[in-house]
Amino acid sequence: MGKKRMTDNSNKQSKTYSRRLVIVTGDKGGVGKSTFARGLLQTYLDTQQQFVAFDADTSNPQIKRFYEKECTVLPLDIFKRGQADIFLDRLKNLIDPPKQEGQENAEPGKSLFLLELPPQSIQFFRSFEYEMGFFEMVGKDLDLRVTMGAVINRTKDSVNQLSHLRDFCGNNVDYVVIKNLFFGDEESFERYDNSSLVTELKELKAPIPEIYMPDLIAHAYDYLDENNYSYAMGITQTEKLSVKGRVSKWMENFKNSIRPVKNLLGLENVSL
Repeated sequence: MGKKRMTDNSNKQSKTYSRRLVIVTGDKGGVGKSTFARGLLQTYLDTQQQFVAFDADTSNPQIKRFYEKECTVLPLDIFKRGQADIFLDRLKNLIDPPKQEGQENAEPGKSLFLLELPPQSIQFFRSFEYEMGFFEMVGKDLDLRVTMGAVINRTKDSVNQLSHLRDFCGNNVDYVVIKNLFFGDEESFERYDNSSLVTELKELKAPIPEIYMPDLIAHAYDYLDENNYSYAMGITQTEKLSVKGRVSKWMENFKNSIRPVKNLLGLENVSL
């Protein structure tokens, strides 16, 4: 990655955008992308945001599995050529819905979108940017800013994938690093904390915002998974008070954790 790219601080763009697309990635299975995406989606629901979610994991569509009954979840097969075109046009229609025959007025447009990427998909998103200038186009034509939420674990792979992400996204997007505390305490991310990427960005006074995602104890997480329950449904489990207590507190801690970056997650005017 060249020095010129490193001088850009993507989280301090001068323009203010009216719309936000949050893309949750990690490009490696098991880092906690779905856990974070579902927590953010639940926060959108709890704060009554008008949003649309996209699930790009065709083999294991967890957003769809847990939340399709509670909000709009649309599929996106990112591995098929031409899907970037469909995605872009769909965003346009969701932002500015065409008036249907017989309707007096068109449906109100959406301004907040959530996309969870499946493992090993970043290279396909890179092709979207290379072939279409995706990030610049949505900024100019849709007045939409993209946030890349990168969920990381303790391995060097997470650092390499984030560097790769910045290499092709540059300052066309905002970034948030999500350290998953399932993999250890706050001091357990030495490979990332001591990486050349972090060191250089700190020297440039342009660090990437970092947050910590709380760990949800296994028995509560597994209970939700076995029953295809959203976090809200977990909180209502009066027959399983341990699950109710654990999930309720986890959501409280999750909302506290994202508060410092809520403007990058489409929650600027929301009290968490």
